[in-house]
Amino acid sequence: MNEDLMATIKVAYILTPITYGGAEKVSFNFLKTVDRHQFDITPILLLRPWEEPPLFVKEIVKLGYEYITLTVSLKPGGGPLRVPKVAWRLLKLLKIGNFDLVHTHGYFADICAIPMARILSMKTITTCHGFITNDKRLRLYNRLNVCAIKLCQQVVAVSEGIKGQLIASGVRSQKITVIPNAVEVTSDDIEIARWRVSKRKELQIDDGDFVVGFLGRLSREKGVHFLIEAVADLIKDGLSIRLLIVGDGDERANLLKQVIQRCIKQNVTFAGFQTDTQCWLSAFDLFTLPSLTEGTPLALLEAMAIGVPVVATKVGGVPKVVISEHNGLLVEPGNVDTIAKAIRRAFEDQVLTGELSAEAQKTIAAEYNAEQWCLNIEKLYIEITIL
Repeated sequence: MNEDLMATIKVAYILTPITYGGAEKVSFNFLKTVDRHQFDITPILLLRPWEEPPLFVKEIVKLGYEYITLTVSLKPGGGPLRVPKVAWRLLKLLKIGNFDLVHTHGYFADICAIPMARILSMKTITTCHGFITNDKRLRLYNRLNVCAIKLCQQVVAVSEGIKGQLIASGVRSQKITVIPNAVEVTSDDIEIARWRVSKRKELQIDDGDFVVGFLGRLSREKGVHFLIEAVADLIKDGLSIRLLIVGDGDERANLLKQVIQRCIKQNVTFAGFQTDTQCWLSAFDLFTLPSLTEGTPLALLEAMAIGVPVVATKVGGVPKVVISEHNGLLVEPGNVDTIAKAIRRAFEDQVLTGELSAEAQKTIAAEYNAEQWCLNIEKLYIEITIL
């Protein structure tokens, strides 16, 4: 590699961390794994001052990063002027920082930062994790987001499905690279078994109970209400099932109400938001992903990485990861009966789940490990900056 390519590349890494969800975990994995001799990364975090600093901030500080904070507004809501205000402050900050490259995650960072970076003739890349369309305000932001993405020089789509959505929205296919999310891979089966015993003891789960689990944001598009219906039907049929729901969100109250209405409260645990996701996943006998829309979900990859059998819906990038009957079971989205049938199969056939578990771990180790994923991002950084 010549001296120009060996020169350190200064990167402004911009996002709005809220809960420790998919985009935040992806960003943390990258910041943890990236070659910090080759790339000088400055996280620029668009934060809400009325909230406690998110976990993401604490985690990157542990990695030794010094970050820059910009407030998105002084109070909840903030009004329509918050976008130009944040954009103007970003313009000044990017100019002072003299960055070689600006990398954004999420619609707000895209809308505020990409146009400003282009004004300064800075190279730009964004990671598109997908679009949420069941909210009027977010649908407006989605349209603005696409306009910003069109200005970007390179786009990372986390699944082929998201690439298709971007192309359908008018983003040129030539500048879209599909790089699915990835996770750190652990091969320590003894440690995983220790997590499992400890967590199940903490939750007072009997040896005979079959734990069906979900881990993720509790929002409508995640389809947890379909999972609850499926589990309720199976419990009614006499199956000894515990449903463990790990995560939080706007739908929590509705889901709890649904659990009470179906008379399965004693079989369901709402664990809330948790940071030690691998420990919680290890307590599952079956990981379920009933989503209506997805990119390449990290929770799915994390579950497969530690050998938890999975049932997942055929949405987004999921079918690229889960090959039905090989390393997991795929079902149609929004279909309670097919979800229930897949859970019943896993409950009744331990030989099947053992085979799915082993193949799932092989898949993640070979195709979705964080080190190779990070190298792919680094390669894009270099290609963009030498254009």
